[in-house]
Amino acid sequence: MKTRNDRWPSAWAMQLSTDSGPVVVRVTNVSQSGLRFVGPTPPTIGEPVQFSAMGQVVRARVVRREKTGGALAFDSMISAAQLSNLRQYRDLPLSAVGGRPIA
Repeated sequence: MKTRNDRWPSAWAMQLSTDSGPVVVRVTNVSQSGLRFVGPTPPTIGEPVQFSAMGQVVRARVVRREKTGGALAFDSMISAAQLSNLRQYRDLPLSAVGGRPIA
């Protein structure tokens, strides 16, 4: 039986590296096994993506796509420290991660 990890709210802005190019997103909730995000032009379902969390590359796949965002499932669970980092409500200026404002 698959268990569901606790989800935590977030407002973290970051850049996802995808096969079709970089995508700037804002994380809305995160767990050790995945995250939900909002942003323009979400990647396609099944597309591999990666991003950096505390200097380490996190690999994931897009598992949900919506008009204004989507969700990722991490290939491996992230550490407690990475989860704590991504749970922050720090609202980075998107220019810091190479993006334009997200509505």
